[in-house]
Amino acid sequence: MFRIALASCAALVLAACSSGSDDVDADGDGKISNEEAQTAASKVRRLEAGEYKMSMELLELEDPSMKPEEIEQAKTFFSAMGGMAPAKCMSEEEANEGLVGVAEGMQEGDCTMESLTSNEDGMKGAMTCKGQNGPAKVTMDTTSTGTESEMTMRVVEPNGSGGDKTVAMKVTMTRTGDCNPDA
Repeated sequence: MFRIALASCAALVLAACSSGSDDVDADGDGKISNEEAQTAASKVRRLEAGEYKMSMELLELEDPSMKPEEIEQAKTFFSAMGGMAPAKCMSEEEANEGLVGVAEGMQEGDCTMESLTSNEDGMKGAMTCKGQNGPAKVTMDTTSTGTESEMTMRVVEPNGSGGDKTVAMKVTMTRTGDCNPDA
């Protein structure tokens, strides 16, 4: 689940979602449909096309099934890897798609959106996803300026040993300039 959450997190940050206040459940049925998620995503300010550098920071890691030294090793590894992601060139087409494709993908995966708000500045949401050992609760809160996006994601899921594992991370995307056509 952590890998799924990380991939979702990176995709959402790349798509420039952030905290919002407009409720997405337009028909009030208590469920967020593909159409409602896509409509919400279309409201969000898109990142500009260009080259982006991504950094990741592990904010929290708790797992009663792990030894303290294993948790420290994971934090050290994540910290070392956090700034090593290669720059990503976001094309004009990707920038224009914004969150619509991401919202569609989240709805078609093994996740159910429980809440989602959006406005021009972005989106905030909570979902339950199918995890390896049971349902995982995922919350996201992201901000965006159009050239920088920051997202905090928290995942709580069963660890298979009778407890819950909690992982919280922050992913930041910063535009560093135009795409290098020779890369």
